[in-house]
Amino acid sequence: MATAPLKAKPRTQEATARVKRVVLVANEKGGVGKSVFTRALVDCLRAAGRRVAAFDADGSVGATVRVLGARGVDGALERVQDPVLGIGFYDGRSENERNILLDSIETGEALYVHDLAGGLLVDLTRIVDSGEGLDGLLDAFEAHGYRLTIFHVISPDFGATQSVARWLGLIGDRADHLAVINLKHGKPPADFPFWYGFIDAKGEAKGGKTRRALLEAGGVEIEFPALPSGTFAKLDAENIRFTRADKVGLLSITERAHVSKFLRDFAENLGPALPFLGIEAGA
Repeated sequence: MATAPLKAKPRTQEATARVKRVVLVANEKGGVGKSVFTRALVDCLRAAGRRVAAFDADGSVGATVRVLGARGVDGALERVQDPVLGIGFYDGRSENERNILLDSIETGEALYVHDLAGGLLVDLTRIVDSGEGLDGLLDAFEAHGYRLTIFHVISPDFGATQSVARWLGLIGDRADHLAVINLKHGKPPADFPFWYGFIDAKGEAKGGKTRRALLEAGGVEIEFPALPSGTFAKLDAENIRFTRADKVGLLSITERAHVSKFLRDFAENLGPALPFLGIEAGA
């Protein structure tokens, strides 16, 4: 049985939604599901008619650009991507390319989404702040009318929870924080002990502090539904986006039903996060 979410600080959703947004899908721990979440987010928003400028910070080898990137008539990924129609990409670890995270807002879109590879937080501190925090980067975004939204994708690993604590320590409430519980890794709370907290064999309470800190800072927690592994593997191998799964003749009727349920559940679960994407509830 899932733990009831802690009560977050109230905020005005309409005012929150009016702010232009730069969304970072993040976790310093690799393998938590950041790219799969990003693909679902961008794909579903665009399918609903939302304009999203999206980037993959893992370069041309990133899983997001591989699936959602624009392709030529020969099926190959286009080397130059329009981030509104496809997926812009850059190597966030490269001194010559990581500035794209900030420079991307030059085009003035209302919503940007960046899929960050694991371990990029240190590189972000070097964009403006010479490795000393993120205050200068945040100042630059704010000066251009943007607020950061961080989607922290959570797996059961201790490192995944540690990552959220690091982000909170660096930027606190200067950004909006959303925890994404990736149900591919199990069912909460038991399968996510460090995030939700647990009682060890000695009767001592462990974990859960980072979750409390995020929610007490006004953060939101949502669940990312799991797609059956076999169904996902087939789509992933053929670089097929979720919203196209029923149109390519690859999946069985049952598998297509899996994807339809996944998309319905994802859209429903995403509801509390919409204001933090600059989208007013019910709009």
